[in-house]
Amino acid sequence: MATNVNAALELAFHEGCMSDVETCRSLGYYPRAFVQMVNEHGAVQAARRLLSDSHWPDGFTRLWEMGHLELTLEAYIHNHPEFHEFFTPQQLAECDDRLTQVGYI
Repeated sequence: MATNVNAALELAFHEGCMSDVETCRSLGYYPRAFVQMVNEHGAVQAARRLLSDSHWPDGFTRLWEMGHLELTLEAYIHNHPEFHEFFTPQQLAECDDRLTQVGYI
C-alpha cells in the first residue's frame, strides 16, 4: 500500500512540475535542461539533483529575471509541503535559501 501511495505522490509531483513547464512555455520560456533531466531521471530525482547543487540552476535565474519565481522548482517545492518527504533537510534548506535570497520568502 505504501508503495502505491508513494508512486501516486511521485506522479502528482511530476504532473505539477510539468504543469509549471507548460506555463513557462506559454510565457515564452522553455526549460529544456529541466525537461531533459525529468525525462532521464524522473521529476523527483531531477529536483534532488538540482537542489543538491549549491549553484543556482539556469532556469531559476531565468524565471527570476522574468518575474515569475512562482514557477521555479524551488517555489513549487516550498509551496507544496506534501512533497517534502522526497527531499533531505539539506535540499529543503537549499530550496528555501535560494527563495530567501531573491525575496520570495
